Amino acid sequence: MENTPDFSILLILVGGLSWIILYAEAVRVGLRDKSYAIPFWAVGLNFSWAVIHTFLAGKAEGPSHQVVIIAIRLVLDFFVLYTWFRFGVKHFPSNPGVRWFVPWSLLVLVVTFVLHSAFIMQFGAYQGLAYTAFMQNLAMSLLFIAMLARRKSRKAQSMIIAVAKLTGSLSTTTLFGILDINALHGQNNLLLVIGILCCLFDLTYIALLKQAEPYKKHRNAQEKGIQAEIA
Repeated sequence: MENTPDFSILLILVGGLSWIILYAEAVRVGLRDKSYAIPFWAVGLNFSWAVIHTFLAGKAEGPSHQVVIIAIRLVLDFFVLYTWFRFGVKHFPSNPGVRWFVPWSLLVLVVTFVLHSAFIMQFGAYQGLAYTAFMQNLAMSLLFIAMLARRKSRKAQSMIIAVAKLTGSLSTTTLFGILDINALHGQNNLLLVIGILCCLFDLTYIALLKQAEPYKKHRNAQEKGIQAEIA
């Protein structure tokens, strides 16, 4: 009987490249529109996950394909964090006030590290990181939709981000939810269900983004100028 082809490396590369494209595009559109392109809870979860994974997997595996890809993501995470700390204050609620922007942001980062660490202590490094990766991916899918609904335009968003998010979800769902992964003791139904939900919400986000109005930066600036003159 012929051996079944091992698509694991291909799926790791496709998923990794998708996330790299997503983060690079998020930095680009964030700087272009002077805003953040990824909701901060999603940024915090991904940043802390990438830090922990790079440290643990890098120590155990060395410079494997996945470790190198996630290390590149980690570098891009710093730029994404910059867009949040540079522009996110404009979107921070007036109550409690902007003076709480930095403390709240740091608290979110601490909480995300604690959550990932708790999963690792409970399930072990590989399984814990796998579970948190899928749950934070689902959270990101929902947060993207919420951000689009709140902004009512494509400000700091693009179809490249949306499609890259979907391809990343599809590849990781196939890898961990369908293929036989020894480290997870075979196919994992929990990750398969979460992955399918991610893909469904990613498709929803693509459809909504396609219908959303383009962000007219110059028009918005002119309207603010007119309002200032009237005031």
